[in-house]
Amino acid sequence: MTLSQPSVPSGKDGKRALTRVSVELPLAIGRSLDYVWPSEISALPALHAAVEVTVGTRPHVGIVTEIHEEDSGDSQKLKNIRRLICAPLPLALIELAQFVADYYQVPLGMACGLITPMDAPPPPEPVAWQITALGQDHAHQIPSRNRAQRGLVDALNEGLATHARLALSPAQRRLLNEWVEQGIAEAVFADALQPELVLPVLPTFTPAQTAATLAMRSRANEFSVSLLHGVTGSGKTEVYLDLVAATLNAGKQVLLLVPEINLTPQLIDRVLKALPGVTTAVLHSKLAAGERNRAWHSVHSGVARLIIGTRLAVFAPAASLGLIVIDEEHDGSYKQNESPRYHARDVAIVRAKQANIPVILASATPSLETWRNVRHARSEVYQHIVLAERATASAASALRLVPGRGKRVKSGLSETLADGIAERLKRGEQSLVLVNRRGFAPAIYCPHCGWSAPCKRCDAKLTLHQTSRSLRCHHCGFQSSVPTRCPSCGHPELVGAGVGTQKLEAALRESFPEARIERADTDSLSGKLAWRELYERILAREVDIVVGTQMMAKGHDFPALTLVGVVDADRALFSTDFRAQEDLFALLTQVAGRAGRHALPGEVMVQTEFPDHPVFQALLANDYAGFADRTLASREMFGLPPASRMALVRAEAKDAAAVSDFFTRAHAVLREALGSKDGEVFVPQPAPLARKADFTRWTMTAIAPKVRPLAEALAELREAMQNERPKVRWAVDVDPYDFG
Repeated sequence: MTLSQPSVPSGKDGKRALTRVSVELPLAIGRSLDYVWPSEISALPALHAAVEVTVGTRPHVGIVTEIHEEDSGDSQKLKNIRRLICAPLPLALIELAQFVADYYQVPLGMACGLITPMDAPPPPEPVAWQITALGQDHAHQIPSRNRAQRGLVDALNEGLATHARLALSPAQRRLLNEWVEQGIAEAVFADALQPELVLPVLPTFTPAQTAATLAMRSRANEFSVSLLHGVTGSGKTEVYLDLVAATLNAGKQVLLLVPEINLTPQLIDRVLKALPGVTTAVLHSKLAAGERNRAWHSVHSGVARLIIGTRLAVFAPAASLGLIVIDEEHDGSYKQNESPRYHARDVAIVRAKQANIPVILASATPSLETWRNVRHARSEVYQHIVLAERATASAASALRLVPGRGKRVKSGLSETLADGIAERLKRGEQSLVLVNRRGFAPAIYCPHCGWSAPCKRCDAKLTLHQTSRSLRCHHCGFQSSVPTRCPSCGHPELVGAGVGTQKLEAALRESFPEARIERADTDSLSGKLAWRELYERILAREVDIVVGTQMMAKGHDFPALTLVGVVDADRALFSTDFRAQEDLFALLTQVAGRAGRHALPGEVMVQTEFPDHPVFQALLANDYAGFADRTLASREMFGLPPASRMALVRAEAKDAAAVSDFFTRAHAVLREALGSKDGEVFVPQPAPLARKADFTRWTMTAIAPKVRPLAEALAELREAMQNERPKVRWAVDVDPYDFG
């Protein structure tokens, strides 16, 4: 990539010479494409500018990576750049895209697609409105009986902020627009050059919180990674917000990453109360295109000083970044499951190192990757800050292990858990029942012959959804109606096997007909504001029982929630995923943190048939360190991450023979490139879901003790396959989390 910009000379007649530019595009083509910079664009060609071009007839936004002077005859066949989208991106962001391309084994254009805006900057939005000198003269002529106009004048004199404008009556809003057109009022826009001093509104810190803030401030002006390891309710958020405020007051921008979109509104409310007046941009994939584009440009221009978002926000174009905070750093949601398959935590650490700024990793159950870095005494970079006690007087939730099967269990709900819910209903408190399966039942089967409903396009069973009376595949989206009798033997009764959120909801409604019960999963919360509305209803205590998936376990704070029940936790104990038990420990720890966060005592009931399992015993002892050390030792014994580096090669095609041919060649190339001394390449095998949407799917795993040999071997594989053009869809997943 060219990182310096050549001058753009003029032609003999003084006009600008025709210029050819190379543009990296978010396409898996492995090279840049050339275009002509037309004279209709008044700005000179600029390296690292974002531009819109067409490939075929489809428009794409790309990054200018090279600029060349050309004679007009040499470039007649090239297309023109359609338009300039924005000024050059920060060099640090271009270098970050290069790292993503190299480490995660994707073309540079695909990595550049992570850092580009969706469109040109929209017109700026006012942050307030104020009255003009002409308006002051006009105000004297408004009679006192005209309360609407007098009220608008008073609001403008105080400075009518954007949120206050929403409180105006429709007539007053129309009047405001008229006054702006007439010059009686004027809009006020944010000034990125003159940030206001942030005065944080935070509770009085405990001695442990004070020590944590001092430890982080001691490394605030250099690259460092601070693991803020605190039990749920220990005040981790308040501690890192203290450093956020200090960084903002130093004139820098701050990036705050959260794992889930559903956590964003609640966290924004909490942050804005703690840091009033800070201009904030929110970035996540569920935003409308216009909202996301406006937020991107507010960061790029420097107007937005605080950026809050999910994993994609790690590429926010902040030119003056001073701090990165990653909340719940252990969460698997930070890993992207589509190409480019980056991990936002790891990318954030690389970005911080490039910018020489600190990173804070906050978690009650740190990832084993982070734990290993801390335990292996990388003290020059990592520091371990522990908050071992809750910041408030509330006690930690009591954990109980209760039987998950037998006569006292109905539709997945044990009698012990049901009694606990009944007790909370009597006291006017709230309960959460967690099961990590959507739908009514994971499968439907015939008790007479054993037939179960298969997906016609996948090697998977269809899930029964009771509310819509349909069978759905959660892998490819295939749907069918529920048969009235067994298609195999004609038996009239079909039974749902296992437990899903809908089945639990039905069982709870039957057991507690007077209770106000809501379900929280991706099926029930599909609308844009659905989660926000449910969240506010739970806070207002308009809901007695919530049935939800793991989305309910993360970061929420409901004062009246005192009981959490976990159904079907045992599945993770025997999963083929080597991270499953680590994830279960984190999930149950987070769930325990949802109950009894305030004055009311909390309790967590986990239904299990294996109460003596080491995971549950470590949870009972509140011994994360012991669990993590034992798990890490096991990983090191078997050579699994984080003790080694892993890559997964995936390929799929509708022609099974094409997949077989690809892996025959790919296995040979990768094994020769890596060598037995530098790592190991395992024999290709069918994916756990071997057929999905009519595609045959196989995988191949490679492991190496060090990064560089594996990266070089994977690069050789990519080059070989690019030359051979196999008839499959294939990709490399470095540091894989999803093995399905």
